[in-house]
Amino acid sequence: MNHNNTKKSKKKHVVMLGVLITLICVIIGTVTQEGDKVEDIYYVGFIIGLVTIIVGCCTKSQKKVDEEKELADIAFNVTKNIDNYLYLDEKREKICIPTGLIKKKIDPSKIFNYTDVLNYELLEDGNSISKGGVGRALVGGALFGGVGAIVGGSTGHKNKKTCTRLQIKITNNNIEHPTEYINFIVGEVRKDNFTYKNAYNSAQKVLSTFDIICNSNSKKDESNSKLSPNAKSIPQQIKEYKELLDMGAITEEEYKVKKKEILDIK
Repeated sequence: MNHNNTKKSKKKHVVMLGVLITLICVIIGTVTQEGDKVEDIYYVGFIIGLVTIIVGCCTKSQKKVDEEKELADIAFNVTKNIDNYLYLDEKREKICIPTGLIKKKIDPSKIFNYTDVLNYELLEDGNSISKGGVGRALVGGALFGGVGAIVGGSTGHKNKKTCTRLQIKITNNNIEHPTEYINFIVGEVRKDNFTYKNAYNSAQKVLSTFDIICNSNSKKDESNSKLSPNAKSIPQQIKEYKELLDMGAITEEEYKVKKKEILDIK
């Protein structure tokens, strides 16, 4: 038995001990005859039992303490919550896929940087509905907000009246967790059901968020490539084309066109 389970077991034993003491005192008080000493023992024992129960119930388990300490150590602050399917820390530019069915938790292994996200894909019963990623726009099925209808994408799902699995597949630039899934539907539901439509609305929000993240990543990649140490400065580029002009390798007109392109003159 590990340390956390031991602490939890001790808490349970304290509560049980308090209940036992209280019951014994009640029994003693019921079966014994009246008397000052007996009553004193009864009341003192009864109070001790109640105090023991209260202490046992109020004492925070070691497991809870460890969980709170772990959350405090995690460098992630939820600034945006997308229907409990995706958490964002916009300041640190991180995402988290929360775990748990009812009570959602932050798992450190499910935290990724924005720049880790390479591409994403919405899947319905294994069929690709929409996909996108770094350097490309969201393509495939277009989701209609509030309706849950889908246009385009794979046609394999269209004739089905039910859905057994709806999920988003995320490919990360992370060797330990290269693929992650966000599940919206697990189990058969009718497509005219509120559960299905609500799940699709949530999926749309998550897709839009990933689209924004990947577009931002693409712009950063372009900016970094321009600022790369290997990238030539504007004067250097113009000088090279001037040398080509002087050598007769390009015409005056070609030189002027290239110079405008380098200086971004329209």
